[in-house]
Amino acid sequence: MSGMMWSPAAALAMIILTAFCMRAFIRRPTSRQPPEIKGTIPYLSTSFQYMTDAGGFLARVKGLMQSAQSNIVKFYIGLTPAYIVAASTNVRRVLNSPDDLDGTFLQLVLMDGHWSLSKDEINKFRNDKSGRSKIPAPGTENTPQDQRYWHGHDRLFAEYLSARKYSDALAASFSQLFSDRISKLACNEWVTIRLFGSLRETMAESAMISLFGSRLVELNPGIVDLYWEFDKVAGPLAWGPPRFLQRRSVRIRNRLHEMTRKHIDSAWEHFDWDGPAAESLWEPHFGSRLSRETAKWLRQNGFSNHAAAGHTLASLVGLNGNTVPATAWAIIHLVQDPFLLAAIRKEALSAFTTDEDTETLRLHVSFNPMRKAVKPLNIQGYNIEKGALVQTCSHIAHLEEAVWATEGHPASEFWAWRHIKTVAEVDKTSGETVHRQRFTMAGRPSSFFPYGGGCVMCPGRHFAKQEILLAIAIMVTKFDMEFDHWVNPDGSKSHKAPEDDRSFAGFVVTPPDRDMMMRWRLSE
Repeated sequence: MSGMMWSPAAALAMIILTAFCMRAFIRRPTSRQPPEIKGTIPYLSTSFQYMTDAGGFLARVKGLMQSAQSNIVKFYIGLTPAYIVAASTNVRRVLNSPDDLDGTFLQLVLMDGHWSLSKDEINKFRNDKSGRSKIPAPGTENTPQDQRYWHGHDRLFAEYLSARKYSDALAASFSQLFSDRISKLACNEWVTIRLFGSLRETMAESAMISLFGSRLVELNPGIVDLYWEFDKVAGPLAWGPPRFLQRRSVRIRNRLHEMTRKHIDSAWEHFDWDGPAAESLWEPHFGSRLSRETAKWLRQNGFSNHAAAGHTLASLVGLNGNTVPATAWAIIHLVQDPFLLAAIRKEALSAFTTDEDTETLRLHVSFNPMRKAVKPLNIQGYNIEKGALVQTCSHIAHLEEAVWATEGHPASEFWAWRHIKTVAEVDKTSGETVHRQRFTMAGRPSSFFPYGGGCVMCPGRHFAKQEILLAIAIMVTKFDMEFDHWVNPDGSKSHKAPEDDRSFAGFVVTPPDRDMMMRWRLSE
């Protein structure tokens, strides 16, 4: 009946009935299947929890893996079969099998949810099957160079971010900007500050200016605060419920996109491409050489300024969403351990022998690298369907007792010396045998993947590590710091230490769910 109106109860009943019918009529695979996460409403309950409560969902996955003694768990996202796998052998298979498992799937999702690219612009990447390597994938050798979008995009980061000349320039810029900003919050007398709140402001603005230029911030008052609003909804916007159920989140994204678009339009209008700044390491309009060359590449390859602004917006997540909470966690651990703080301060101007950065990322990163099966495959005796989504989970791999635990220090505990070994060496000057501490990853590489893995890794991972280490070094060398008390997000006093904020699970470094009030002053 064309004029029929459905009540919410009737609509829900129809959804439940439809789900049960689908479960009854969809042909179930006859091959051996791994244990499955199931919900009250088939296909819907687990999908909804996966999209809205990733932390709780991953806790269920880990619990089922332990109770079923299985390294693979199956569930459904809608009608799409999905798997989460654990154990280093399986992780290697997932991350390093590009012919079987497509690593571009997640990036295409982000191009829609974060970049806001048009369908035609997304299809440029989707239809490019030539791969990311310099040599096109077999069967795609005739792909025109200007249509090799994955390779062209990755090349920008290889040339203008990973190269020492440009990474050093970015690090120097960030170091100076952050040092200036954080120093304004302290004086020669003891004062009390909110640690994470202060880092969110000073680190984020310093990183934005270093990468994208001072005009981004000057043109857009409040962009730092708006970014942190977006940070809370970035994960659900990428793979959460439909957009019509996330209208507030979409509005936040659109407001931030308007700011980055204003910056892109202004940069193209005022930058002199024929002047000396075209080859400079940094200038105020586009900022770094990477930002400038990316804008040029996007325009030359037929992408709009709207797309370029979306690229900037997405880059802000990688720039701040991991580094700032990682630095906050590092300082939280340091301030509570005076011996560790003294050791880090002593070594801050050289290498971090205790390598607190690695231990912080091991303990607090919750990231699920995702692949899409392009053909049927088998993992640990289980048949995986073509089109299935296959994920690994850093939060499971990074806390595996068999890999990371050492005597007296379980995998769930922060211990900065976990990756340090004492080795005997012959001193070149004296000829005597001396014992020195050296960094040695405690676990296997396939058990530690805070930046992703295989052919799809965070392109800014090298600068991210520099940013975290520089921020820690500046904090421990310029200031005396002492713990005062914990506070809840609303500012009220908390008697409980912070834990990982599970609402960010599966997406980035999980920030602390409360803040640390810290007493500090400029070091004498």
